[in-house]
Amino acid sequence: MLLVDETVEIPVQVNGKVRTRIQVPAGADADALEAAARADDKVAALLEGTTVRKVIAVPGRLINFVVG
Repeated sequence: MLLVDETVEIPVQVNGKVRTRIQVPAGADADALEAAARADDKVAALLEGTTVRKVIAVPGRLINFVVG
């Protein structure tokens, strides 16, 4: 019998630097990753007052906010 994780830990990057990690369901899609990352207090503080130029979300791997 194989064990399957129900949640995975995803690194959240801002301009390519890991700022925090979030827990999301294992099958979360790109939109769910972005919503969970934006809901995190640390990420919200980093994105406040900036323009998010691009969001790169790789389900099961990472999410990166490109700000400028």
